[in-house]
Amino acid sequence: MIVPMKKVYLVLLESRRRESLARLKRVGVVHIETFGKSSETLEQIQEKRQYLQRALQALPFEPKGKKEVSNGPVEKETSLLQEEHVYSLAEKINQTADQLRTFKEEADKLFREIDFWEKWGDFNPEDVRELEQKGVLLRLYEVRVPMLSQLPNTGLRILLWKTKEYAGIVWIGRTESEFPKGLEPLPLPRKGLSLLRAEYREKRREIHQLERELFELSRFRKDVERMLEHLEESLEFEQVSADLEQEGVLLYLSGYVPEPKLKDLKKAASENGWGLLIREPAPDEVVPTLLENPRWIRIVQPVFQLLGTIPGYREVDISFFFLLFFSLFFAMIIGDGGYGVILFGLSLYFASKEKKRIGVISDGLLLLLVMGFGTIIWGALTGTWFGFEPFSKIAPFKWFVVPSLSSWNPRSSETIKHFTFIIGTVHLSIAHGWNFLREFSKTPRIRAFAQLGWLSMVLGLYFLVLNLALDSRKYPVPTVAVYMILGGLAAVFIFGQQEGNFIKGVLKGFSGFITTFLSGISVFSDIVSYIRLFAVGLASIEIAKSFNGISMGLMQHPIGMVLGVVIIIFGHGLNLAMGGLAVVVHGVRLNLLEFSNHLGLEWSGFAYRPFRERGEEVM
Repeated sequence: MIVPMKKVYLVLLESRRRESLARLKRVGVVHIETFGKSSETLEQIQEKRQYLQRALQALPFEPKGKKEVSNGPVEKETSLLQEEHVYSLAEKINQTADQLRTFKEEADKLFREIDFWEKWGDFNPEDVRELEQKGVLLRLYEVRVPMLSQLPNTGLRILLWKTKEYAGIVWIGRTESEFPKGLEPLPLPRKGLSLLRAEYREKRREIHQLERELFELSRFRKDVERMLEHLEESLEFEQVSADLEQEGVLLYLSGYVPEPKLKDLKKAASENGWGLLIREPAPDEVVPTLLENPRWIRIVQPVFQLLGTIPGYREVDISFFFLLFFSLFFAMIIGDGGYGVILFGLSLYFASKEKKRIGVISDGLLLLLVMGFGTIIWGALTGTWFGFEPFSKIAPFKWFVVPSLSSWNPRSSETIKHFTFIIGTVHLSIAHGWNFLREFSKTPRIRAFAQLGWLSMVLGLYFLVLNLALDSRKYPVPTVAVYMILGGLAAVFIFGQQEGNFIKGVLKGFSGFITTFLSGISVFSDIVSYIRLFAVGLASIEIAKSFNGISMGLMQHPIGMVLGVVIIIFGHGLNLAMGGLAVVVHGVRLNLLEFSNHLGLEWSGFAYRPFRERGEEVM
């Protein structure tokens, strides 16, 4: 659920500015409103942070298994000497990185120069200049092949190299008149080819030396990272300090606090003599969002974090329904119980290791365990185990197969398609039912009945989807469904724009006839879009069957057995990876697009981030 927030105002003494902010930071519950004001101290810290970030980006990562050797930990309260030491390291890192960048640019330029002159051969440009002083002029030309026949026959012309498009010519003459007019000769190279190559080798040696120096410096990565953390904390502190509004000897700030945390702030205000004002956030204020759910629902949070999606404070938290339907979508898209066993087994292995190491299992691993187990169940019901039909016919696998869902039953396609349409209808119906409850708690309550209209349309259009997408004879559209669609549409027109004046609301509703009508049509396409669960799951099974067929053909010969095993492992690994991608594309989309659109959820929020000491968890 989304935790209720309170808007708070704190009044502090200017003479105790830094002391008060430090104590407020230790309380760690206020999400402070900042305005991006600047100060000299703030700018200095930002410059230091940028300098250290440059150094950190320049450092290579050491190979796994090789422990980083630090020059000693940089504590949170870093001493001046330690700071100077880290900054001197950063200076050395940045200087080395800048020099390395310059040398690489020079090496690239040399490489291109060598590549260009390689076809001309190795010659000393000084020899050409000496010949010119003795009256023998030598020019180099690069011309298109069709132009060769159009060149004048003056002087001595030597074709040195030729490709399909271009040709290289050495032209020798005594006077400028012997050279072709309008054709620009190539400038001579800086050095001969052998000298350019030697220079390139030396440059590469210097580059290798600088890279080795940076690698040696990478053992101080932890020190730079710790200093950056210290700077980030100082930066936040100074930003809040700069943003404080002042009235005489008083300072004040505003922010948001979760209701359950108000007692901590009240206690701190009382102990420190701060002025405190608490009120409800105004409708036009942008409030941060804090999600708080039971552990079994919170396991879905890593998906939201990965996608960077946060509901707005006045929106709703769909974590429960997201977890429920996302787990089902995952199972149907992956579609194979064998893949589910792999996912569940790997998740269980890493979860046990994590439990031993830190005492708890992360939400992400718990989510993978749930989804892996769900995939095993779906695979068992459809009789799909690594896309190999014989598995579905032996015990104990055959005990769990539902014939109407079996991947090996040609008639199961219609059943699974029907099932996806039921899922879509239920999913979208939940959205509009939820909207009805939310709207009914507001004023005017009559507006909530528009959501019942949408719900009626969803249920009525379900029958139309079956008729058009499956079988018109088997699934005729009942008369009641037509009434549900038309009645639902009428309810949206009548109640959707109500704001207190009934007649005015009706007229306003009908004025948006085209938009509402098109939205009604989109409900049909939204239900149909859930068929992607069947299509992607079917594709996964067919790919698995194809790789099985290829490997079985090879395994008929002794030599092909090894190759067959390789193809089995590679093919199923690739299929599982593509299934994971499909889950992100399709499974997430059905929750964050179709369901969220019907729920009116725009994901417009931003996270509650209290002004607190680093390392504390926001509960």
